Amino acid sequence: MKKITVLLLIIVALTAFVYASEIYLLPLKELPAKSNIIVLGEVVKVVPSQEMLDMVTINIAAVLKGELKDNEATFILSTRGGLKDFDPQLKVGNKGVFFLTKNNNTFEKAYWGSIALFPKDNFN
Repeated sequence: MKKITVLLLIIVALTAFVYASEIYLLPLKELPAKSNIIVLGEVVKVVPSQEMLDMVTINIAAVLKGELKDNEATFILSTRGGLKDFDPQLKVGNKGVFFLTKNNNTFEKAYWGSIALFPKDNFN
């Protein structure tokens, strides 16, 4: 019993040195610098997974920054049960501005919250 108590005290003491990860607020003017691809697009496919990640495919209407050969981009988005306050849960038909980074043939969000959706029915 004494060994368990000592072990628990050591664990508690060590956890005091562990810091939670933090997501820092990013001023809007810094978001384009973190992105190497900025596009206007429409969500055409959302594939949910078991790990609370969605595989999102967007059809690109216009490239605002960077160069793309394809008219589609697919990236992973953590939303359901995860960081809902930072990234919207995307649905087919959503339109907006997507701040992305591209490495080889993969796309990622440039930063948490780097998707700005347009209100519904404002654009055809």
